[in-house]
Amino acid sequence: MTTKKSTGANYTIIKAARIFDGTGAAPVEGQAVLLSGGKIAAIGPVAEIAAPSGSNVTVKDYGDATVLPGLVDGHTHMMAPGDGTHGDIVGAEEDDVLLMRALSNARTFLHAGVTTARENGAKNRVGFSLKEGIRRGLSEGPEMVISGRPITITGGHMWYCGSEADGVDGVRAEVRQLVKEGADFIKIMATGGSTLSSNPLRPSYTLEEMTVIVDEAHRLGRLTAAHCASMQGIKNALDAEVDMIIHCIFEDETGMYEFREDLAEQLAAAGAWVNPTLHVVQAGIEHTENIGRERGWLTKEEQASIDSSKRSLETRNESVSRLIKMGVRMIAGSDSPWGAYPPGEFVKEMIALTKAGLSNNEALVTGTSHAADSIAVGDR
Repeated sequence: MTTKKSTGANYTIIKAARIFDGTGAAPVEGQAVLLSGGKIAAIGPVAEIAAPSGSNVTVKDYGDATVLPGLVDGHTHMMAPGDGTHGDIVGAEEDDVLLMRALSNARTFLHAGVTTARENGAKNRVGFSLKEGIRRGLSEGPEMVISGRPITITGGHMWYCGSEADGVDGVRAEVRQLVKEGADFIKIMATGGSTLSSNPLRPSYTLEEMTVIVDEAHRLGRLTAAHCASMQGIKNALDAEVDMIIHCIFEDETGMYEFREDLAEQLAAAGAWVNPTLHVVQAGIEHTENIGRERGWLTKEEQASIDSSKRSLETRNESVSRLIKMGVRMIAGSDSPWGAYPPGEFVKEMIALTKAGLSNNEALVTGTSHAADSIAVGDR
């Protein structure tokens, strides 16, 4: 490394046993990182990394640790508490409370290594205000890539966020409104979800409506992501050329699991990204089990919920494993702090993907370069 004339600047040298660069290449031993002004100035062999002569240098040696790139969580809901509170209850809270919680959660994400987060839907202006507050330095947090509010049918999943839209004219207008307000991408509720007035097993929008949303978003230079909790939702999203399929649950309208090879082949051929959100299911199971453990017993409803969630997780792991083998592109997106998935535990989603068949290196890629590429920040 060339030594520059001293400017009195502050530098930090980070040393560790190895560096993983997020591309999927094997970790490299004996490397160091030089930081200046909060940015990487150089990476190279320990013997070659040095700050300019006369500068202020802090050396941090982490021994046998591995240096990683900043993590990229491709799916967050910062306004939620992550303590098992139902989304309908969260959605009824005041916007100022939701924003304060979102700012607190964002700080927790950052301190857990997440330097970029894709916010998949908040109430009213909460997501926009969160991003702006972090940008202005009013609060610590990851770089936020926001949808603002998810587009949903009247009474659909997360309707309380404020972007209910119906019919081709209505959905086109809502895309334009969200882009006007500053949305970085468009989140679409292709099916219902946990919202009590919705049905996760039925499509929310017609294919025509979905196509209009995607076409208008793309015309305005925005990517799209669709919440798909059933096979027909997946099919409609793919036919509409959605960029990312979220959850990607292979269940029919009766709730029966069936892995459809034709949909998997269509996914692979389209090059669409899949964000399977596996650990949020496990987090819900653990949360309910802990309630029973502390109380000393479970209600019939709680036990039924645990059993149902375990069956769902088993089939979802199977489908994700088969999708991986067919070449479908995966990213890690936690869905935290939704449901009972606390903030600051993004790593558990990457671990969940290893249980579905990815190697440790491949799982780390889903939470770094692949996640970044999927949300159009890979060049930053």
